[in-house]
Amino acid sequence: MNKDILFYLMIGVGALIFMASLTNWEWFFKQRRAQTIIKLMGRNGARIFYAILGAFFAAFGWMVLSGRIDIGSLF
Repeated sequence: MNKDILFYLMIGVGALIFMASLTNWEWFFKQRRAQTIIKLMGRNGARIFYAILGAFFAAFGWMVLSGRIDIGSLF
């Protein structure tokens, strides 16, 4: 499997998580794992947490694909 596909997928998942947090998608925050974060941090805290997490995933995937981060030794 081409390793680039994993990082494109990481960018897509990161964008999805980021958009879910910005637009407060109910289906996203009804998930069991999101409920755990909501219980710990509250709804707005969970939204901020997921916005940061999504931005990190997308940025990391983009940086690997653009060559700014070399992770060749991991594969």
